[in-house]
Amino acid sequence: MASANPLFPYIYRFGQPVFDRLFYNRYRRDAIAHATGRLLMVGLGPGTDMKFVPPAVTSISAVEPVAAFREMASRLASRHGITADIVEGTGESIPFGDNSFDSVHIGLVLCSVEDVTATLAEIRRVLVPDGRLVVLEHVRGEGLMGRLQDLVSKPWSWLAAGCEPNRRTVDSIAAAGFDTTGLRAIPRTPVPFPCKPHLQGFATLIE
Repeated sequence: MASANPLFPYIYRFGQPVFDRLFYNRYRRDAIAHATGRLLMVGLGPGTDMKFVPPAVTSISAVEPVAAFREMASRLASRHGITADIVEGTGESIPFGDNSFDSVHIGLVLCSVEDVTATLAEIRRVLVPDGRLVVLEHVRGEGLMGRLQDLVSKPWSWLAAGCEPNRRTVDSIAAAGFDTTGLRAIPRTPVPFPCKPHLQGFATLIE
């Protein structure tokens, strides 16, 4: 996961709560409601999604490459009485064994990993057969929206720590061997350009 802008974790930490209160918290809660059993959270960030983990989850592990985010997430977990194993790592090289998790959560993550294909292959590896990929991502739009995202992708990527707003994420998830019928597009959200539309729901591993 890229982090070209060293100030990004702190900008995100203090700016994101505003967007969370305005709209993202309901999207986070609805997405992670699909998680069950042993849960791995890839690209945990400051840990906001942990607050919405449903009772069906029996344990939480998390991978996060940025030290500042790991520290923020650990403090959040402590404040909310959440037990979580938060470790250093990237989506492209998840430090857990094969078939370790019943669910893997990605929340606004695939836009910024360096290699989407490798990340999804790793997620597939650590999931049990019929395991569930829980998704909240912003993706490339259609028509003019998509073309504008293509134009701003490079400068936005530097500003936002590698985030590429024009990724065709649902196609990548399907190509990785997941059934995507549990995913739905949210074309109109109050999230500012270029980080919309959104993809939400779950994809099931096909064996």
